[in-house]
Amino acid sequence: MKKVILMCTCSFACPSMKDLSFPELAERLRMELPHEYMVLHPRLCEANGENLMEDIVKEGVYYITPACKEEKQQKLLRDGFQRANVPMEKGKNWKPISVSFKNTDQAFNEIKQALEEVE
Repeated sequence: MKKVILMCTCSFACPSMKDLSFPELAERLRMELPHEYMVLHPRLCEANGENLMEDIVKEGVYYITPACKEEKQQKLLRDGFQRANVPMEKGKNWKPISVSFKNTDQAFNEIKQALEEVE
């Protein structure tokens, strides 16, 4: 199954992500971990983020979504999956990763673990 990292950066302004360097994280993921591609978006939960998801989310792909808390992702990303006509099924095609209150190394390690769990 293809593995895609669909990262929401929360406009680079969320106080819960102050210890996270998105440029460093993105480059480490790109260089060190196997995946098809990665997309960073400032607000996946907003209309233009949902437009993006409608265009790129497809069946047969496992989406790892580093972003806000898992519970919030379930609610905020739901419409993007629906607009793409793809079910949002945790563990089957979607793995939320909360990067809130984490530093770059912690976020990297959680994303790495999620990628390793996908067959």
